[in-house]
Amino acid sequence: MAETGLVGIEVISKIHTVSIDMQAVKRRYFIETELSREEVLRILKDHGIRSRLKKLKSVDDLLKYPCPLIIISPENEFHILLGKKEDKIFIFDCNEKKPREMTTDEFLKFWNGEAIAVYPRFTKTEFFLNMKWLFKEFYKHRPVFTAVITASFFIQLFGLVTPLFIQVIIDKVLAHHALTTLQVVAGAFLVVLVFDTIMNLMRNYLLYHTANKVDAGLGAKVYRHLLSLPFRYFETRKVGNIIARVRELENLRQFMTNISLTVLLDTVFSVVFIVIMWVYSGYLTLIVLGIVFLIALISFIATPMIKQRLDEKFQKGAHNQSFLVESITGIQTVKSLAIEGKMIKDWEKSLGEYIMSAFRLSNLGNVAVTSSQTLQKAMSLAVIYFGVSLVFDKSMSVGQLIAFQMFASQLSGPILRLVRMWQDFQQARLSLDRIGDIINTPPEVVGGAITVKELKGEIVAKDVRFRYAPEALLVLDGVNFTIQAGMMVGIVGRSGSGKSTIAKLIQRLYLPVEGTMMVDGVDIRHMDPLFLRYRTGVVLQECYLFSGTIKENIAMAAPNAGMERIIQVARIAGAHDFISEMPMGYDTYVEERGSSLSGGQKQRIAIARALIMNPNILIFDEATSSLDYESEKIIQQNLNLIRQGRTVIFIAHRLSIMRDCDMIIVIDRGKIVETGNHEALMQKDGLYAYLYKQQEENRLR
Repeated sequence: MAETGLVGIEVISKIHTVSIDMQAVKRRYFIETELSREEVLRILKDHGIRSRLKKLKSVDDLLKYPCPLIIISPENEFHILLGKKEDKIFIFDCNEKKPREMTTDEFLKFWNGEAIAVYPRFTKTEFFLNMKWLFKEFYKHRPVFTAVITASFFIQLFGLVTPLFIQVIIDKVLAHHALTTLQVVAGAFLVVLVFDTIMNLMRNYLLYHTANKVDAGLGAKVYRHLLSLPFRYFETRKVGNIIARVRELENLRQFMTNISLTVLLDTVFSVVFIVIMWVYSGYLTLIVLGIVFLIALISFIATPMIKQRLDEKFQKGAHNQSFLVESITGIQTVKSLAIEGKMIKDWEKSLGEYIMSAFRLSNLGNVAVTSSQTLQKAMSLAVIYFGVSLVFDKSMSVGQLIAFQMFASQLSGPILRLVRMWQDFQQARLSLDRIGDIINTPPEVVGGAITVKELKGEIVAKDVRFRYAPEALLVLDGVNFTIQAGMMVGIVGRSGSGKSTIAKLIQRLYLPVEGTMMVDGVDIRHMDPLFLRYRTGVVLQECYLFSGTIKENIAMAAPNAGMERIIQVARIAGAHDFISEMPMGYDTYVEERGSSLSGGQKQRIAIARALIMNPNILIFDEATSSLDYESEKIIQQNLNLIRQGRTVIFIAHRLSIMRDCDMIIVIDRGKIVETGNHEALMQKDGLYAYLYKQQEENRLR
């Protein structure tokens, strides 16, 4: 695999004295092929190096930017331009990993016209999502919005011209039967109509395009950040609630791409119409402004109530989604207990509450909008009623009255749309707050994480205490143990004693509230979690298989693994035989969550998936519980292959596997009560011996 992008980033980072662990980069961004331009830009940005992609026409244009530059070849490979001296151009060839010099003609054949300009590093600031961020994001696209404002200016001018055309037609053409004037006015009106259409199309295209760019960037950022959050974030929130927050991107998208932003611009230009209307009649203008004030007052009163209704609708919707996810995920339990009727009743209750909250919101919005529309109609009637008297007094002509009425409508139109936009604005603000619950939560590691060159697998716990919440009871209380690299260790205890919590601590899914958990002498608090988990294979009791083929599931963490390697780990896991018996073999498609496979089959595939990473630490967390005795026997026979060159930890209720362990840790109520090998613990006749004898008695019955 060509890695010129990674090599280029490494060279640039050294020149700019930025420390980047390239192995950590490969794991974090899951790089399996040559980098794309966007990936290079993102990696540089994430490590505090500013960069911009440029498309240039000549070497002279290229050299206007400070060297070193990342240049791109016709083969889409990345190289470093170091500089030019006289007629020689100096580059660092990222393929050969050495400097080269070439003539200008040779360079032009070597370069495709694209380059990434790299600037001195910047200090990364904390990303915080709120309404201020949204407006800053749009400000980045100010050239586009300059064009939008310009188009809006011309649209307003065209809106200004239309009433004047109507005035001329009524007062001049109709009064004097001037057909020639009518033709001239109609022609001019047609020209204005064409340009108005073009300007509207251009303005809306620019707004939609820019809004979608912002939306795409935010959507990618939300998902990346979501996956970087601590495991506890997901444990303390319902799946439906998290999904509901991510889906708030849709509301934000609608706000950014609908007419709302255009309304703000149109409203600013309404001042021009007020001045013109005042020239026609200050008396009528005051009437119009009075009614517009009432429309604005309705919006001001309705806004806090709309915000409250929006929040209520979100809470009900999130609960509704959580219930739906739980009921579908647990459908087997629902069917087994024959509680479909209860679930339907609970669903209808939840759905009814959501629909009522949506109805209350719609009803409130309807009252606000309808009241504003009624006032707008009253304004039109008032303008005609009082304007007729001015026509009778010859203070205005009929054409001027109709033109004034059109100006008043153009003034009130944006104000009325602004009332409707307030609801969209409140929805967008709440959407940002909800997405902000994801984005504004700190990730697992914020810089400074430690990686070691090679993990050996030594694990040491020193007086470790852990609880799930500050007010909760201790799950682990003063746990101490040392697991030497290469040992095979069993962790045994009653249900709820804290066995699986230890496994999560080793993976850095949890952090101790007191004490220290160390891997190879490094406190897990300071270790890069991606590095640690990449070198730690885990097989869970509830293993999760993704939609795709068996081959893809086994090679999930190593997509470039060859079939020989896939078959090798499948044999060790005892999965090869049943996979081979399937019509499609390793290309057999697995349904969502592996529903088409038995529990034991899924477990063996999960074991193969863990082994393909060739981890330095391998944890079986109740992984053998779903295996039949034949499959468990295969695993035990292959233990020497499984444990070769790595630390293996078995957390199990089935204690037969413990006979082969170098050390057994017995935990009860969060405390270690016994340690030793199988023979020593049986002679001690403590908790381990009791659990083992109980299991043997049950097996013989």
